[in-house]
Amino acid sequence: MTELRNKMIKSMQLRNLSPKTQRSYLDAVSGLARHYMKSPDQISKDMVEDYLLYLRNDKGRAPNTIGTKVSGLKFLYKHVLHNEENAPDYAQRRTRKLPVVLTQEEIWKIIDAPDNLKHRLMLMTTYSAGLRASEVIALKPKHIESKRMLILVEDGTGKKDRYTLLSERLLKELRH
Repeated sequence: MTELRNKMIKSMQLRNLSPKTQRSYLDAVSGLARHYMKSPDQISKDMVEDYLLYLRNDKGRAPNTIGTKVSGLKFLYKHVLHNEENAPDYAQRRTRKLPVVLTQEEIWKIIDAPDNLKHRLMLMTTYSAGLRASEVIALKPKHIESKRMLILVEDGTGKKDRYTLLSERLLKELRH
């Protein structure tokens, strides 16, 4: 492992970046280094820009992917090499599509589809409380606060705890 890579890992750990973010940033920097067969500290801003255009135009990478690469390279040049002149400063326009909105009848068809009561309640909880599948799986009876009509979600996205609403109907079904 190179000294620069070790320095970047140390800097990311000191800033408490998640392991996934660390991997993404290291991948961005190693991709740049492999592309030019040079150490990133020997690569100019024009070369960084050309690399990003190469990813977009020649490799057909999505804007979100390029945005991740930009963030990783920006971190390297700003926080590790302390060379803000070479740091890319481009914000990628992210594409956003509206979700498909189901009718109440369609939602109830999905919730009522399983024969197994446990599976039905899992679907109902997912929809009613707006939870991810992994969050529903991790729920325990102690997370249901019926007096306050809340559900505690521990270690949700970003390893953060949060509360979400508990509906009357879901509470009635859970008690059943």
